[in-house]
Amino acid sequence: MVESLRKQIEELEADVAELEEKIRIKNAKKATTAAQVQARIFLESIFAPYMDGLCDIWGLSPEEGLRVLINENASLDKIAIDNHEALTEFLSQPEIRVITAVAKPLGEVSEEWIKEKTGILIEVMEKIRPELANVIITTPGGQKWFLDSLTGLRNILFGKPQINIEKP
Repeated sequence: MVESLRKQIEELEADVAELEEKIRIKNAKKATTAAQVQARIFLESIFAPYMDGLCDIWGLSPEEGLRVLINENASLDKIAIDNHEALTEFLSQPEIRVITAVAKPLGEVSEEWIKEKTGILIEVMEKIRPELANVIITTPGGQKWFLDSLTGLRNILFGKPQINIEKP
């Protein structure tokens, strides 16, 4: 009788472990789907138009402009900060306010989260702007530039403090 109960308990514990794993997988899939939706909103509504506008001013295609930015290690936030008037105008647009409200959860993510989700962000970019994704993937330093730019844009759009400490 005791042995039968032990066996039943072991079976129940195995069933519970299996259910917990299924729940973990389901939650991970939900989180990935949510990240893809947020990434799509961010990339379609902020990143791509920003790149298009910047490159239009320069008279370059977005692909050429992106390659220049990557090669010069000029992340989007550095450009934005160096062009304060244009940044202020950009941030004051009603569409940007709506987008930042919708994408607000992205403002709370850590740099580590962005790093972990870079693959998802690039996958989404491949779907919506394959030519830009190709430049990011094939240009040396492109993925690091992309990560730096996304982190910087997150900081600008969602008010993350930036600490600049100069070392002697």
